[in-house]
Amino acid sequence: MNTVFLPGWGMKGEVFSPLVEALAPPTCTVVEWEGIEAVECFRKRAEQALAAPSLLIGWSLGTLVALEMAHAFPERVTKLVLISGTSRFVADNDYPSGWHSRIVERMKKQLKKHPEETLTSFGSSLWAEGETGDISEVMHRDRLEELTIGLDYLVTADARPWLSQLHMPVLLLHGENDGICPPEAARYIAERVPNAKFVLLPNTGHVPFWTKTRECTYSIRTWGGEIDD
Repeated sequence: MNTVFLPGWGMKGEVFSPLVEALAPPTCTVVEWEGIEAVECFRKRAEQALAAPSLLIGWSLGTLVALEMAHAFPERVTKLVLISGTSRFVADNDYPSGWHSRIVERMKKQLKKHPEETLTSFGSSLWAEGETGDISEVMHRDRLEELTIGLDYLVTADARPWLSQLHMPVLLLHGENDGICPPEAARYIAERVPNAKFVLLPNTGHVPFWTKTRECTYSIRTWGGEIDD
């Protein structure tokens, strides 16, 4: 089976290198967000990658795109893995498990005025206390217009209405100390998707497939039936 990877906000596909190497899928496609010109491009890029039935693995922003694909093309998404996932990035009156929209708007302004400081601050927030990591080399630090479009996507995307309609197996992997997407956001999905499994990783931040590569790989393989639990 083909495996398709959807990265997070501002990230190159290389961010998935540890997981791709560990899973070693027979065929895989890592989608790139480079050259994004509008919010709709995220969906179009993912759709192009889903030419055949696939295991779809999304991380962060990529989980929102993955949920859209699973709803639009259930015949192509045979299984779904959501890492540090959310069905709605910003909070509203009946959904507290997200950022306030004005924080995202402020980030857009800061990105324009102080891009390096803004991206460095974001990078440092990816890790839980005690974790170490540096993914600056796999960030699109010089593509500010595309980063802004990514923030626009995060403000507008909302996969909540169709969660109960997703009937493929769904695995949610989430860090207990995720400072970007709170665990409650993944739990919200798990409680509404009929065939979902939720795995909470202790002492883990927003990039579990870097700091807990072995655990993530084991969870995906046992859930997928490749190895015995």
